[in-house]
This record gives sequence, C-alpha cells and structure tokens, in this order.
Amino acid sequence: MKKTISRFYGMLGCVLMLTALAALCVSPALAQGQQPARPSTKGAVIKGKAPVSKDVLKVKLPKPYETKLANGLQVLILEDHKLPTFSMQMVILSGGLANSDEQVGTAQYTATMLREGTKTRDSKKISEQVDQLGASLTANSGLASLSSSVSASGLTDNFDPILELFADVLLNPSFPADDFNKLKQRNIATIRLQRAQAGFLAFERFNKVMYGNHPGGRAALSAEQINRITPDTLKAFHATYYKPNNAIFAIVGDVKPAEIVAKLEKTFGAWQRGDVPATTIPSVPDLGPAKITLIDRPGSVQTNLLVGAQTITRTDPDYFALEMMNQVIGGGASARLFLNLREDKGYTYGAYSSVSSFKYRGVFQANTEVRTDVTKGSMEELRNELKRIREEKVPAEEFERAQRTIVGGWALQLEFPQSVLQNAITSKIYNLPADYWDTYPQKIAAVTPDDVQRVAQKYLDLNKLQIVAVGDAKKIADVLKEFGPVEAFDVEGKPLRGPATAATGATNAGADIVGTWQLTADTPDGAMQLKAVIKMNGTELGGTLDTPLGLAQITNGAVNGNDVKFRIKGDFGGQTIVADLTGKLDGGTLKGQINADGLPTVSFTGKKEK
Repeated sequence: MKKTISRFYGMLGCVLMLTALAALCVSPALAQGQQPARPSTKGAVIKGKAPVSKDVLKVKLPKPYETKLANGLQVLILEDHKLPTFSMQMVILSGGLANSDEQVGTAQYTATMLREGTKTRDSKKISEQVDQLGASLTANSGLASLSSSVSASGLTDNFDPILELFADVLLNPSFPADDFNKLKQRNIATIRLQRAQAGFLAFERFNKVMYGNHPGGRAALSAEQINRITPDTLKAFHATYYKPNNAIFAIVGDVKPAEIVAKLEKTFGAWQRGDVPATTIPSVPDLGPAKITLIDRPGSVQTNLLVGAQTITRTDPDYFALEMMNQVIGGGASARLFLNLREDKGYTYGAYSSVSSFKYRGVFQANTEVRTDVTKGSMEELRNELKRIREEKVPAEEFERAQRTIVGGWALQLEFPQSVLQNAITSKIYNLPADYWDTYPQKIAAVTPDDVQRVAQKYLDLNKLQIVAVGDAKKIADVLKEFGPVEAFDVEGKPLRGPATAATGATNAGADIVGTWQLTADTPDGAMQLKAVIKMNGTELGGTLDTPLGLAQITNGAVNGNDVKFRIKGDFGGQTIVADLTGKLDGGTLKGQINADGLPTVSFTGKKEK
C-alpha cells in the first residue's frame, strides 16, 4: 500500500501539470474551483404539481375579427362581453430599432410626449379629461424595441369620448418645448440615482457585454444623448413612422366589430398613408471568449451576478426546447437554481433564469444576488448547473414538472382576454402561423429531454459564457479571477486599472503548460518519475498521467496568475484516491504540493519537454 501511495503521488505531480493547463483552458471559459460533480438539493421538496388536464393540449382559441381600412390600418377586434369595459392600443410598427446611434432615444421620447399636449389640448387638460372619463391613457416605446404603442381603456359607455381623446394624442401631438425640456431635466436628474442601483448597473453592463454596439445593447440614455434630442427631432420621427399602413389597431372588450369598424373609419379614415423607411436590424456579433466583467461598487454587501449566452430569434425552431431548458434551470421556485442556491445553500433569497428572443438574437440569462462572502460558492454552483444541463438528461419526473408548469401558466393567461389579443399582435409582428397559439401547448409537450440537452449543448457554450458581477472589487476581485479573466469598470462605466482588478495572466500561464512534462514526486519511498501529457479539450483542460499503476484524470482546474490548483482522481490497487494539488508555474518549470486526506503531503517538481 505504501508503494501504491508513493506512485500515486508521483502521478498526482504529473496531473498537477494538467491542472495548470486546465486552469488556463478553463480561464477563457470560466475556470472551475474545487467542487462536486453536481450540486446538492437535499431538503428541497416539491409538494405539488401544476394541475393541467390533457384537454388543455387541444384547444381552439378565440380569434379576433380582422380587417384593414382603406388607408392600410390593420384592425384586430376581440369580443369579450363579461364586463362593460374595453382596452385598446395602436401599435406603431417602428420603435427604438428605427433610431440610429445619433438619434437613439427619439422613439422613446416621441411616445412619452404624446400625452403632453396636442393642437387643442395641453397636458393638464388631457389629464383632467382622462380622470373625468375614468379612463387610462398611456404611450411608450423602448430604446431597442420593434414598436411603439398608445393604449387606452375604460367603460364601454365612454368609448366615443375616449376614442376621440386617444386619436387626438396619436395624430395631433404638439411636442411643447417647455414641457419637453422639463422632462429631459427630470430624466437627467435620475441618472445619478440609477447609477446608485446595483441592479441597473448589472443590467446595463450585461446588455453591453452581450450585444456590444448592436442596438440590442441599449439600456439607458446618457445626459449627452438626452440633450441631443429636440422637439423637431420628435416631430420628424412622428411624421415619418406614425402612418396607418405602419400600424395595428387592436381592441378587446364589450364591443361589436361592425360598430367599432364604423367608428374607426370615421376617426382614422383621413389619416394619410405614406412611405415608411424599412428598419434594418444588424446581425448580432458573436461573443468572444468567456469573460468576467466586474463593476466595482465600493461598500456593497452583496454581489449581483448575471450569467449569459446568446440564443435565437423569435421564429427559430429551437424556441420551444429553449423554453423548456430555461424552465428546468431557473424558471421559478421549483427550478434548479432556486433549489440549489436558496433552498440548499442558503446563499440568496432567489435565483432565476430567463430566455429572450426577438427579430435579432436574444439571450439566456441566469441571475442572483448573493452575500459577498459566498460569491465564490455561488459562481461554482451557477457553473455547476449549466454544466449539468449540458451533460445530463433531465430526469423524467423533473422534466414533466417543468412541462406542467409552462402549460399551466399558458392556460391560466387564457383567462385574460387582453393576453389572447396580445398573442394575436405578437403573431402579426413576427408573422407566426395562424394556428401558432392553438398548438403552443402541444409543441411544449412534444419537447423531449434529448431536445433540452441538445439546445443546452448548442447555446450554453461554456467557452463563450459571459458573467457580469456588481460588488466591492476589494472583496471579490481575487475570487472572480479564479474563474477567468476579469475586466473591471467603475459605476460610471469607465475601465479600472490597478492591482485589485488586474487581469489574471492565466492565458500566458496556460499556454506555457500545454504539452508533455516529466515530473518528479518526492514520495515516502523516494523519487518517483512520471510523465504527463496535457491537451486542450474544448473548454476544459485535460490529459493523462502515465504512472507505473496506470492513468489518472484531472478535473476542476483553476488558475490565478501563475498559481494553479486542481483535483485529480485515480483508481489504484482497488482504491479510489482523490487529492487536491496546488502549484506555481515558472516558465518551463512547475513546483507544488499534493494533499489527500489521510496521506502525507508530497512535493513535486517538473520540467516541460521541448
């Protein structure tokens, strides 16, 4: 046995070499610390199952009445006579994506300013009339949205005056300069408040990391961008894009199609159609190698973590499989992230994931907010769960629970006619098949565990995984460096330089360790010669250690500068031995120690073959 241990240690020395390489390899993808093969979820019990009848898989949803006015305005009318109310919206099929970088924010401010005055009403009069009618009237657009919208709701008895007010703000906005300047000043004043919020800092930087200069990366406007917008800019955007042939009118409630169409003809019949510039959406650039982006928030007592990967467009065939994958990973309190990081580890109040898709590529995002002192453990478990969904098929019971959750939630939203109408609008925007929503639950039910593993392996590429962390750099920078290269910024978005945030240097160290090494381990029986061959295997560092007793494997490598560590495992003489190895790489030399429970510490040295 003593000789077995001696030889094992020699082997470990060689494996240590592997670790250094592994650390390097893992560094571009997120180096792993010492961690279990899969996380524990002990103590977490799923006490109920979403009650979904199989009949819900076969439905025929109510379809809105559709028509088009002579000026090109598309009309969707969905009757629902349960209550004497209605809800309507005008969807302008141009939003923030129609704005160039020089005009960013124009669509958003155009929509916001619609309620601030028309040719015959000022903002005060508009607000008073909305209150008198017991109505609601809103307008919005986004910095990277496909559309802009104006919405109104109220009692059916008040439909005519609400429609008149709705049409006035939509067709006759005045964009008063005084009100606009006040709005800009208020928004500029909120910028400082935004930058005090860790959640905003994480969202802003995550968008930038995932999309770069693509419009999808827009999160908020700077003071300079806000000041660049003028009333004339808004008027030009309104005149260009607010056209009937570039719009969808949708209404749901206690209404009759024939009556609504007649009133629309009277109200919007004179609205002139016109040529609308096509919105060109650039391709989303591919992500580079895996990286950690740190936003230094001095004094923060927690770390906000966002982990992301690029996914698909809205019409991609993988949409349903990705929905299922997301539900398993972090779609709610019964999903893996929540059970692991909250219920089992107690690191956080919640951990979730989401997946988005647009006319441009969306993203998968896992997020949590944890105590500063458990940042390392949280990083390890986030990575564990992503590796797990890639490497293991989801067990049948867990998979069925996720399917029930999605289908049950879908069935619940059918209770709200507004949701049914919104689905119809989505179908128009993305040109989905006519039976898309009728067959939605069937498509979810058709997804298999093999499909989920396939899309996880395809889209959760650990070699390109991006992590954004917001927290106190003095406390978490060194921890983050164990998982890969770190790029740091202050809360204003300016790059940081200095010892606390310097890059790991792992890439150079890792490059040095790939190859064949001759190792000497100082075992209790004397010097033991071993040979290690270290190679890059995808995003993981691996290889073999040739010993008199056989081969050993390396896992869970990590690197911090020239310091390396890893875990090795081997079966020797009928015994499985697991040890932790640490060492320092200096050019073509590697020195370190091997530690295993119940065995003496062994030192080793090694040289790389030329």
